Amino acid sequence: MSKRWPTSLERAQREVLSLNLALYHAARDYPGGVKAVAAVHGLNATTLQHKLSPTHDSHRPNIDDIESVLAVTRDPRIMDSLGEIAGGAIWVIPDDCRADNVTDLLDLMSVLHKRLGEMITSVSESVADGVVDDHERAKLRKRARRMLEAVLALELSASEYGEVQQ
Repeated sequence: MSKRWPTSLERAQREVLSLNLALYHAARDYPGGVKAVAAVHGLNATTLQHKLSPTHDSHRPNIDDIESVLAVTRDPRIMDSLGEIAGGAIWVIPDDCRADNVTDLLDLMSVLHKRLGEMITSVSESVADGVVDDHERAKLRKRARRMLEAVLALELSASEYGEVQQ
């Protein structure tokens, strides 16, 4: 693995971000950006942009700002960062776990196996040089989180599928 410090964009793809960076990337990546998020909730776009900016230490988002960004973007990076704050909690969206037929259940099992394969590959790459640095650890934590979310989604879907079929 490269020893250079990853950019914020690279970290946003590979690691669970801090809450302030997760909010920043979620709003920035939303169609229309921070202005669109602010417009939905009738907020001042400039103020919200300053609060979400990782370079404006004097401005910080409050709980209402967090709620606004999460409600509009539904960005999983925000939930991941909140899960990390809560000691590693993981989450699933029940509507995303609906299996109306056996094919849907098989698709969820396929996702689980894919994520397990990614996790194994990540572990192998990380330990190959005998050193696991902070960025590799963060990447492994994110892969483990995705795998556990797939397990929960499959479990939820399978239990609901049995109830629907009766």
